[in-house]
Amino acid sequence: MSENRLKVYRDKRDFARTAEPFGTDGADSFRFVVHKHHATADHYDLRLELGGVLKSWAVPKGPSLNPADKRLAVATEDHPVDYLDFEGVIPAGEYGGGPMIVWDTGTWAPMGDPAADIAKGAFKFRLAGEKLNGGWMLTQLKNRSEDKGKVNWLLFKEHDQAMDIANDILQTRPESVKTGRRIEELLAPATPPPRKRRASLKPDKLKGAVASAMPAKSSLQLATAAAALPADSKTITWLHEIKFDGYRTLARLDNKTARFITRGGLDWTRRYGDLPDVFATLPCRQAVIDGEIVVLDAQGVSSFGRLQEELSEGRPRNLLFFAFDLLYLDGWDLRGVALRDRKALLKALIADAPSAIQFSDHVEGQGDALFDQAIDRGLEGLVSKRVDSIYSGSRSGTWLKIKAPKTGYFVIAGYTASPEAGGIGAIAVAEWVGDDLIYRGKVGTGFDAADMASLLERLEALEGGDRLAGFPREVIAVKPQLTARVRYAAITSDGMLRHAVFRGLREASLSGGSQRPRKRLVTDADLASIWVTNPTRRLFGSNGPTKLDIAVYYASVGDFMLPHLLSRPVSLFRCPTGKSADCFFQRHPFTGMPESIARIETANSEGEKKTFIAVTDTKAYLALAQFGAVEFHSWGTHIDHLDKPDRIIFDLDPGEGVAWRDVVNAAVHLRDELQEMGLVPFVKTSGGKGVHIVVPTSRKLDWKASHATSGRIAEKLAATGPDTFVTVMGAENRKRRIFIDYFRNARSATAVAAYSLRARTHLPASTPIEWRDLESIDSPQDLNYSTLPRLLTMSGDPWAAINESSRDLPA
Repeated sequence: MSENRLKVYRDKRDFARTAEPFGTDGADSFRFVVHKHHATADHYDLRLELGGVLKSWAVPKGPSLNPADKRLAVATEDHPVDYLDFEGVIPAGEYGGGPMIVWDTGTWAPMGDPAADIAKGAFKFRLAGEKLNGGWMLTQLKNRSEDKGKVNWLLFKEHDQAMDIANDILQTRPESVKTGRRIEELLAPATPPPRKRRASLKPDKLKGAVASAMPAKSSLQLATAAAALPADSKTITWLHEIKFDGYRTLARLDNKTARFITRGGLDWTRRYGDLPDVFATLPCRQAVIDGEIVVLDAQGVSSFGRLQEELSEGRPRNLLFFAFDLLYLDGWDLRGVALRDRKALLKALIADAPSAIQFSDHVEGQGDALFDQAIDRGLEGLVSKRVDSIYSGSRSGTWLKIKAPKTGYFVIAGYTASPEAGGIGAIAVAEWVGDDLIYRGKVGTGFDAADMASLLERLEALEGGDRLAGFPREVIAVKPQLTARVRYAAITSDGMLRHAVFRGLREASLSGGSQRPRKRLVTDADLASIWVTNPTRRLFGSNGPTKLDIAVYYASVGDFMLPHLLSRPVSLFRCPTGKSADCFFQRHPFTGMPESIARIETANSEGEKKTFIAVTDTKAYLALAQFGAVEFHSWGTHIDHLDKPDRIIFDLDPGEGVAWRDVVNAAVHLRDELQEMGLVPFVKTSGGKGVHIVVPTSRKLDWKASHATSGRIAEKLAATGPDTFVTVMGAENRKRRIFIDYFRNARSATAVAAYSLRARTHLPASTPIEWRDLESIDSPQDLNYSTLPRLLTMSGDPWAAINESSRDLPA
């Protein structure tokens, strides 16, 4: 059938000249593509996979996210399904000659019978693409006499959450979702003009330039936080740049080979897709360029979330490098040159570069207008730099970062009801100070009407929380389980937020593990039989969780936790009174412990007999809550093969001055290195500031050999980023570095177990996660006793396949 329907398509084309696909039979998988096409008339082509072919419409003005825009769509011949991926240049003289890019792609779903709806001229469908989403409508127009042979339709967006009346998606997202290129980049001029730009690149003429070899490494210049924009004086002038939300990166180009180095000194070149090839086009032999790798959202604002999504795909397409400084160029060290001159030279260097390399422009002098614009657009803020500053490679007062009005994360502790406003008048927010939750005021603006019903439903389910000191009478208290992102002008002297605006929830999320059928280890009867004395006793402060909360948590996550805990030697961290000062480790049998706790007698490395414990069934696991067990720490082995470990762990412990994002970067880097060794690494948060990388092993080595091998692996890992990692113990050794702790792989050493709580305020959990989720976590503390059970029921256990992924440790 599809072969006959492609006859018109094939008759129009000479496949000896055009690279367009000839086409074969396709299967319905409901994919779609929107091509941007520069032909006789510039237009966009909407193509929907249906009946083994692509139903096609030419949309001269392109799709619009504004439902008020009704766009003409002219039905064209069916195209083969292979055309979904076509991007290139159709030769001049051929039908449709000109460049074409894959402007958007994804899946679609009909809202009725698509064949019947198209036949009657009223066709509703939904798109799930990278740029176009939500409901759409094609309605057929009556033929006019001048439209003989054409079937004209109108394409328009339906009113839903995916509409956008403020922005033109065609302007903000012109690039191909397949390659990241703009359509202008597909065709080079017939006769390329001679490059004149090279003659203006004269670093030797700049004051402060030093002739030298390209430096082996360069420390980054860091900005100092400031409360307000600096003012110019008679002797000092400042320039002001947009502050981006991406990955700060040094691009090092050496003889057409580009490398990208993170702030921590790690080589992330292989993560950045085609960017190395783009940099190879620059008109120089060697260069070191400082900048930020970002992805822009639909409003043209750098979005770290979008960047994470791109990198998680493995072949990112929409990356941009915003260049803001030039440290070295073709034999000249420019770090001693004034910033104004460095940026002028940088601008000349990248003037003819592909669009993936952007110049980070600036304003000189008063930056108030730019700052106001940054606030209006929801940008991070500005970076202000003295125009005469050199590049010192350290944190300096000559570079200042000024954030837009303060943004913080606050616990939602209550709300006021307002049916007139859509259900919520305001939320009452609070902040943890030590172990106490302190009221910070009400937030009554910034709510999206579309999201308010969902928020109200969640808050109503949490009613019954403690009323905090200072709560107004009308506030309905809720359990402090949701966290709001709030923008505010200041905190008053009495601790209240001033001019606070709600900016959304900070959601912990897990995308899902292997989605295997869940084996029930904790039954409904087990859940119903949970019992503890003093169930309302608070732990870790007057607003902390209760003893019963801990018991319920472990019952709720038992199906996920027990496969990683049962029959492994374990140490317990017990807090029987709920006070931090009374907590202690329990490594050996204790009086009154549950009968089904196993006793394991074994000799330590000195031959001394010791008795350890292990949890061997669900009953014992649940009963430990009565004994104040808050944390579980397990060995990397099983009692059935006690002397042959089956898991090794690399605990990434950040030192002073290392941010969470740097820890995540480091973990992703080490994952790649371990995979190069033939190992299969898994990851979990530590429940604190670090990350645990766990590697399942084949149990061929004893403890001594396994520990020694893990030490050698750690040394090799550390050597890939000597400015980032250290393997020597001691706080002094890991200042601004990450300690790769492999000492937990020794016999009788333990590490916090998967899904174990940590004995800290609001009980964060050591949570196994998918690697692709790691970069999306803003705060690991969001994975805690209150949020994790619900997330796990939706996502499953990311470590479900860990035991099947064991490999021999490399020699």
